Amino acid sequence: MTDNSDVTSPRELTALFREHNLSPNIRYGQNFLIDANIVRKIADAVGVNPGDQVVEIGPGAGALTLALAHQGAKLVALEIDRGLARLLHKLTNSYEGVLIKHGDALKMDWQQLIEEHFDINAPVKLVSNLPYNISGPFMFELFKCGFPFERAVLMFQKEVARRLVARPGAPDYGSLSVICAYYSTGKVLFDVSCNVFWPRPKIDSSVVLLKPDRRLLPVEMEPLFWELVKGVFRQRRKTILKSLKSTFDFPREELALLLQEAGVSPAARPEELAPSQFAKLAGIAYNVFSQSR
Repeated sequence: MTDNSDVTSPRELTALFREHNLSPNIRYGQNFLIDANIVRKIADAVGVNPGDQVVEIGPGAGALTLALAHQGAKLVALEIDRGLARLLHKLTNSYEGVLIKHGDALKMDWQQLIEEHFDINAPVKLVSNLPYNISGPFMFELFKCGFPFERAVLMFQKEVARRLVARPGAPDYGSLSVICAYYSTGKVLFDVSCNVFWPRPKIDSSVVLLKPDRRLLPVEMEPLFWELVKGVFRQRRKTILKSLKSTFDFPREELALLLQEAGVSPAARPEELAPSQFAKLAGIAYNVFSQSR
């Protein structure tokens, strides 16, 4: 029944899993979409035309994979579960433009993958129903490589989605929010009930759209930007001056001067600073630290 299976049908999906001796893997945080309407909404948000280049992470049982393939995408789908990867090969074998690749998204060199499998002169889109247990680490890794995609349509646990697009002063604004806003512009497109998954998770999800934004710093300054942002948010209850002192081995007086030059009050809390302020502060700090070493 593989070729004609409706993987958004709970009855057919469970039968398909029995046929191929598969079961949801808790280790990988697997929850499979069983709602064709949600699949269509995600596919529409990706905005695929025939020949468009797409990377899908964690295709699972292939609901979204098949929808994108049917729309004519040139698709590389990365799946960590070998059993599911074998199933996906069978489900997609009639689509010439689909490549199922076994691999770990947390260890992937995205630029290398794009160069190996796509026309590098054309944009590449990213889509995923991300397992909850890797969503934060995955996004940090994605931004570390410079977010090399035209757009990303990603499903997260609702709480993580809100953190990604949070603005300064919001309770869930943190290092992930700052780094996301530095590399991209993002918005929540729609929420997804836990009832449209098998097995059913305990929490609802949200689908987020991210598009690359102009980066405010030269590439060589970005490691310091990351160190600064992640460091001060480990001390988010402290003032920015105290957080910087805990992050960098640098005289307090010099750090106060850096803040003054960046136009930031030393009494401000990290969650009050906009991403552009963190970038400006990192740029000033980079020049000062380089001269002192």
